[in-house]
Amino acid sequence: MSKEKIKHIRRRVAFIVLKAFTVFHGIFPPGWSYILGTVLGNLVNLVLVHHRKVSIESLSVAFPKMALKEKRKITRDFFVFMAQGGLELLYFLKNPRLLNNVRIEGREHLQAALKQQRGVIFLTAHLGNFPLMSLKLAKEGFAVNVVARPMRDEKAGDYLHNLRTNSGVKTIFSYPRRDCVNGIIKALRNNECVLIQMDQNFGTGGVWVKFFDKLAATPVGPIIFALRTKAVILPSYIYREGKGKHCMKIFPGETLTIKETKEETILVNAIKFTKIIEQWVRKHPWQWGWIHRRWKSRPSAKALKSEFMIEK
Repeated sequence: MSKEKIKHIRRRVAFIVLKAFTVFHGIFPPGWSYILGTVLGNLVNLVLVHHRKVSIESLSVAFPKMALKEKRKITRDFFVFMAQGGLELLYFLKNPRLLNNVRIEGREHLQAALKQQRGVIFLTAHLGNFPLMSLKLAKEGFAVNVVARPMRDEKAGDYLHNLRTNSGVKTIFSYPRRDCVNGIIKALRNNECVLIQMDQNFGTGGVWVKFFDKLAATPVGPIIFALRTKAVILPSYIYREGKGKHCMKIFPGETLTIKETKEETILVNAIKFTKIIEQWVRKHPWQWGWIHRRWKSRPSAKALKSEFMIEK
């Protein structure tokens, strides 16, 4: 059997499982999500050896003095959190009233930002059950957009897209690139909220900024769009406080530091925002995705010599 055929079968099975969980999930009490998630998370931790290894390697970069036992515990806890979070998200989509269990700290910062009529960029990260942020904001009556990568499995992608749309969340797909850029600018000029994550490897693009003291290819979308539209940048993230209970923290708007050149302006602000995200991850390490290879890309010789594209 060819690799493509195997991939097709896997995606088909995953799609069937996704629909089954979504359809039947609301029948069971919320506690069921956490029991099943614990079982699945521990199973995944045992089976996905490669991902477990990547997580431990990433934790070694971030916390070089941390004992191996603690790294293994954080890795296992993350797999459980990820499994529980996926099931929990489906439960929230099935029962929107449960979003009342997501509290917002700093709502006044969002309201103040919207009064400026320039749009709001939520500078955020893949921390906690982050899809709940957009669902909560939509439920509270805010016009909210998420920037999402189209899924390889079109059926699953369309299905999840419809679930988000039915919950009041607008989706701006990350490509085609021109459509993405135009969609974000349009939303901001309509004084809407756009959630953009700034914590994953950006290949050869972006700038090179230290994340946990090691250079990482860092996206700069929030900075670029804020420079272009004068939108307010609000750092924000979500974390789980207990079973079914989450806290979304919204911080005061960040004023961009303006330098003599656009390149230097982008770099100094990328450094500032990356340090903010790092602080969040340090507080809740088991709720951040260490299986993502944040430091996979490495700077070229040309980048290392660049004056304004790399943190010295």
